[in-house]
Amino acid sequence: ANLSAWSSASGPSSRAAAGLPRRRRMSGLRVRTPKKAKDNYDEAIEEYEREQNPKAIKNRVRKAQKAAEQALVTGDKMARCGAALKLLGLRDDAYWFQEPVPVGEVPDYLDIVEEPMDFRTIAGRLAGGEYGDDALAFASDVRKVFTNAVKYNWSPDHPCNIAARAGLREFEQLFARANGNGSAPKPPPPSAQPHKK
Repeated sequence: ANLSAWSSASGPSSRAAAGLPRRRRMSGLRVRTPKKAKDNYDEAIEEYEREQNPKAIKNRVRKAQKAAEQALVTGDKMARCGAALKLLGLRDDAYWFQEPVPVGEVPDYLDIVEEPMDFRTIAGRLAGGEYGDDALAFASDVRKVFTNAVKYNWSPDHPCNIAARAGLREFEQLFARANGNGSAPKPPPPSAQPHKK
């Protein structure tokens, strides 16, 4: 008795009552299912992995260095200065000098360094035309980045001091090439006066 009620409830009349189309039997037909399309998440993961691939990173850095090397000897004077700054920013130890020193985290920094300077500030001044055609003012600011680092991190064994001295040497070579001569006038040596607390 119960079986008849169940079979009639699931029969064709119940589908029609629910507003559903009638089922059709398809015997002998193959139903093709489309290949699974990659969704945006999978593509984003693949792109991230490609970007984080050390070979891909090295290739991007190499391309940027090549472009900056070419710009270093072509274009106007300030474009060559920008190329020198770009090459300095591509150094492995450039992270010390990319951003302003966070004075909230280093409270005595302004007691020791009178005029803070960093690559981002210089790039902003360069892009904003604040240097005009004065490559020496640009060079002075770049030198200030490195001399400030040596002054604050006065120990010659400190990694920032080592990076600053190496960066200054490289900058002098780049600046000389940007100005079309093999040697640039020597800047004053960085002040390495130790600060005592």
